[in-house]
Order: sequence, then C-alpha cells, then structure tokens
Amino acid sequence: MSDQEVNIGELEAAALTAVLTDKQIHHIMQSHPDRLFRTHYDIWEFIRNYYELNKSMPPIEMVDDKFRGFEPTENVGATKHHIGELQVAYLRAETLDLITSAAKTVKKEPIEALNEIIQRSSDIKRLTSITRDLDVVDVDDAIAYYEHSAELNRLGLAGIKTGLAGFDNYLPSGIMPGHYGVILAYPQIGKSWLMLYFAIQAWLQGRKPLIMSLEMSEGEVRTRAYTIMGEGRFSHRQISAGELDLVEFKRWSEKYFEGKPAFQIVANDDLGEVTPSTIRAKIDQYQPDIVFVDYIQLMDSDKKADSEPVRIKQISRSVKLMAGSAEVPIILIASATPDDSTDMTGVPEMGQVRWGKDIMFDADFILALGREANSDIITCVFRKNRHGYMGEFYIQADFDSGLFIYKGVDD
Repeated sequence: MSDQEVNIGELEAAALTAVLTDKQIHHIMQSHPDRLFRTHYDIWEFIRNYYELNKSMPPIEMVDDKFRGFEPTENVGATKHHIGELQVAYLRAETLDLITSAAKTVKKEPIEALNEIIQRSSDIKRLTSITRDLDVVDVDDAIAYYEHSAELNRLGLAGIKTGLAGFDNYLPSGIMPGHYGVILAYPQIGKSWLMLYFAIQAWLQGRKPLIMSLEMSEGEVRTRAYTIMGEGRFSHRQISAGELDLVEFKRWSEKYFEGKPAFQIVANDDLGEVTPSTIRAKIDQYQPDIVFVDYIQLMDSDKKADSEPVRIKQISRSVKLMAGSAEVPIILIASATPDDSTDMTGVPEMGQVRWGKDIMFDADFILALGREANSDIITCVFRKNRHGYMGEFYIQADFDSGLFIYKGVDD
C-alpha cells in the first residue's frame, strides 16, 4: 500500500472517529461521502444505515468491535475539520491521477485526453466544493445535485427545520449554511423566547447551536432553555426561583441529554464589548452549526461609527459576509421602532428596524412578530424571504411551560 493510500486511510479513520464522537453527521452527508470514503467505505455505510434506522449514532465501541481493521483516532477534532482535510487529500489524489492518465493518452489520442480532463476536473471540483460555478445545461450535474438534496432531506440532514409548519413551509429548504436571518419585533413580544425555541429545535436535530445573549445572563437563558426542553415538565416561574426537584431534574437531564451535541450560551458578562469580530472568534472557538445573537442594537461595530444607523449598517454587513464565509447561518434579533409609541403590539414593517434600515437589504429573511396585550398568540409574518415565500402564521405560546404550538391562519 502506498504512503498516499495510508494517509487517506488515516484521514478517513479520523473523520469517522470524529463523527462518532461529536455526532455531526450532516457535515459528512453534505460532502458527497459515497465518493470521499474509499478504504473505510464499509464502515461509513454501516454508520449511515445505523443512523437512518435509529436516528442516532452507533457507539464508537460497537463500530470498533464490528470492524477489526478500524482504529479510532486519538485526540480527534471536529468532524467538519477532518472532512475538510479529507477533501483536500481527495482533490490532490484525483488531480494527480487525472494528470498521469491524461499524459499517457495525449500522445495517441489528444482529443480523448482533453475530454477526460474536462469531464473529470468538473467532477472533482463539484465533489470537493472548490468552486460554485456550474453550467445550466449540464443535466447530469443537476440530477446528481437533486438526488443528493433528496437524500439529505429524507434523512433530515438538509437545512435546519423549526418544527413550526408555517415557518418550514415558507422556507422549504430550512435554515441553510450562510443564511442571515432576522427576528424583528417590538419589546415584550417574545422574540428572545422564539429564538431560543429555534435553537433547541436545531439542537434536537443534532446541530450545535451557539447563543450570544447581550441582554440576559447565561443562567437566565439556560433556565429558559430547560423550560422549553421540558415541554411542560417545568414551570419557568418555579425553576427561576429554584423550586425544583433536583433528583428528578438530574434523572430527566441525564436521559434527555444523552447522545446530544453541545449547546453553547455566551452572555454579555463574559464578552464585554461585542462586535462582529467577537462573533467570529466564538464561531472559530465552538464550531457551531447555527448562531443566534440577542440582539443587534446592543452590539458594537468593529470600526468607529459616527451615528447609530452607520453602526448598525456596519454590523449588518459584517454579519452578512461572515455567515457566507463561515458557512454558518446567523440569526439576529432586532428591535423595531413603532410609529405610535402607545401601540407596540402589532407586527412591524421592515422599515421599522431601529436604526437599521440597511438590515432589510442584507438579510435573507426577516420574520416579524406581533402580540396583542394579554394574548398568548404570536403573529408571525415573513416581511422578506429570499429563499422561500411570503406569508404569515400563528404560534400559541405558553412562556411559563415553554410550549410553542403552531396555529394555521384558519385556526
């Protein structure tokens, strides 16, 4: 076996060890694994089939026992990192093989050699995500893309869903890497609660959320998270006051959190001045699959700004670029400014973003919320949706029990 094959085998083993450890299987599923894995394809197929049947990852000991040739990698990093290394190795090996093969053919059949270069280089670029260029008339590429998308959707590994039919129907792809979303509302509507609900739904799908709270302490956010996770098991008022059966809570949490990914909460007390660079540092530190920031008006820009609108403009543009470059969806909460300060229950328009009308140009989607006084019904309206459809839906929210129930327009 060549050194190159040994190296690729080690990289494949590291990637599989990583996914068995951090459970981030979507990073592999989104990277054409049927072509990337060669020496360890049978192991990958077992892991994939196990996940499809059980919606969870097999224990690493089970894989080690079943495949005697599999040696788990020690001190493994994140799945996303190891898949990136495997893609680079795949690109290097395929390119070298292509050049060698074409060199042998070019003297006798130059046209055949050229066609081989064109066809295989296009395939290599697609599988390693080196470029996003495509030819609309390349139907084979389109079919492969749609087949891959259907497979990801079937396994629940495409965009992040919220579990709220209205939102998921209007954004059919789910919340995808690179999306920049905004939850817009007046104060005291429930936007921080809804953001946290979205984060928990992502977490339940095996994704790693990161919440950056500039308004509440990490303990307060965690208490709200437990309330939502409990689905009526806990009272937010009681758990906030420490009125909790700790033995029962420990029993519940050990079972509920088993096999789940990390769920990071970073509060303002930990951060001091929060800028887009701070967010990027936390993304690099925790490698999340989705980021939530509560809220944009409390952030600072990386550059000095002469006015609040300029500050928000700079922040919004930086977040937009960051979501794309880091390939992580970022959802910001934004406060709205009412035309009538005596009525802050309605659903704001896009142009009512406080100090930040530029946000409406940068955002991929803007979900605006409204709630009448003393009502438990939140009206949710897509004011912008670059990757889906405009529309509205309703949520019945019980903040004390952490329950969020979808209500259709006709309900």
